[in-house]
Amino acid sequence: MERAQAVRADFRLTEENADAVADICRRLDGLPLAIELATARLNLFSPEALRDRLGSRLRLLRGGARDLPARQQTLRSTIEWSYQLLEPGEQRLFELLSVFSGARFEAVEIVAAELDRLTEVEVDILDGLTSLVDKSLLRQAAAAAGSRGW
Repeated sequence: MERAQAVRADFRLTEENADAVADICRRLDGLPLAIELATARLNLFSPEALRDRLGSRLRLLRGGARDLPARQQTLRSTIEWSYQLLEPGEQRLFELLSVFSGARFEAVEIVAAELDRLTEVEVDILDGLTSLVDKSLLRQAAAAAGSRGW
């Protein structure tokens, strides 16, 4: 609400837009920067229209506040900046994980082992996953039957 009202002072949460606002927050995984970038578009779109345009998150979430550092003006820039700070093995693991959604540790481990054979960069899965979680670039999610996924 605070971020939306910073863009549109007259913005109010109503029964009509509450579902769209909640859906926007869910689709953006509750990430503060993503929510801030999305609310910057409320000067162009209603919450319902904004929600409907979230199909391409990185394309929509451009052009944040100009007084922010360049790395925080778009979600893409933030991810790229964070990626550049990673060690080569962490970068390789991050790249690998970008194709997974809800993968179990064992699946990531199998694919990473194949990558180790094909590349010069060795990927330590356990340490790499821990590091990416600690750096808020990866989060563990509940999967079916009580197992955990990435």
